[in-house]
Amino acid sequence: MSKSSRRHFLKSSVMGVAATASASQSLAQSPALPKNTIAQVRALQAREIQATTATWNDGLAHPIPYQNPPGRGKDRAIVLGGGSEYMSSFLVGYFHALLSNGVNLRLADIVVGTSAGAVLGSALLGHRLDLFSAEFNLLANYPKVMAKFVPTKNFLPSQERVMKMGIDAKNGNPDTIQAIGHAAMAAKSISSEKFEMNMKIFLGDMKEIPPKMFITTIDCYTAERLVIAPDSGVPVTTACAASASAPGVTGPTWVKDRVCMDGSIGSTETHCDIVAGSKRALIVALADTIEQEKEGLRLNRLPNTILQEVKDLEAAGTKTKLVVVGMLPGRKTLSVVDPGIMEPAIKYGFERGMQDLPEMKKFWA
Repeated sequence: MSKSSRRHFLKSSVMGVAATASASQSLAQSPALPKNTIAQVRALQAREIQATTATWNDGLAHPIPYQNPPGRGKDRAIVLGGGSEYMSSFLVGYFHALLSNGVNLRLADIVVGTSAGAVLGSALLGHRLDLFSAEFNLLANYPKVMAKFVPTKNFLPSQERVMKMGIDAKNGNPDTIQAIGHAAMAAKSISSEKFEMNMKIFLGDMKEIPPKMFITTIDCYTAERLVIAPDSGVPVTTACAASASAPGVTGPTWVKDRVCMDGSIGSTETHCDIVAGSKRALIVALADTIEQEKEGLRLNRLPNTILQEVKDLEAAGTKTKLVVVGMLPGRKTLSVVDPGIMEPAIKYGFERGMQDLPEMKKFWA
């Protein structure tokens, strides 16, 4: 049986059974439908949705792993994961410790950023880090002001729905990501216009994505991984807003003709495959196990931990330095979107940077 015939057979079989099922039952609840059949049909439907962009030439979609990655042959690479206010604050302190003590991170030949990592990476390469740090340190002293930029309480039902979908996700398949993306588009979150204005406050007069900076996001409709390159023509504030558009909280954000959500909502949180083939890579990730979600260090349960990505890089010859932020010292739980966590997270980042300084000097030299 050909692929097209099999696709038609599966879909028509399921639809026929579904038509006779109780109107009150969902596709997944119907006892007449085997789970593997449902999974196959959903996978087919997901591929059909992704096929709708097959002829697009916007240069944004790049399957995982990246074919001919831009990091190949480069010397120094940096990969920065997401983590909202907590990760942003940590990176402010960590970068300051390294930069002020002889580790010039701006020598990186390529930087890949997702969500908080996209913003901090852009600030680093765009020579905006000092002003960004000053703003963040100021806001850390006034968490109520920061809370007005990104409200993290009193969510509406449509927001709670999509956030619950992230927590309940059991896999990173395209149909799972599409479902989250579709719910994100239907959530009454902070508007992309307002969120992009927030980005302009932090990134100042930066217009273009800095050279060497690659920003990741996810197409809400198709679940495709998008990589926004410096030559894409997309403004840096738009790219960062898209990468940080956490489903149910902010956005989604339009990038060209695609509506996009947080780059960590997929089968990879940090997109290390973009720097595959580089000589060395500094990777900063919020967490390294799904279990850390219980501590508040993950906003979803998608199986996309960093450890396998690091193994894949090293197997291909890239020397790696993995920095896992983990839990704030003295805490058992936290919320990464709590503005009250910013001040101690900046201090913690600086202390970790000073702790890593001797090793980083050898690694980066």
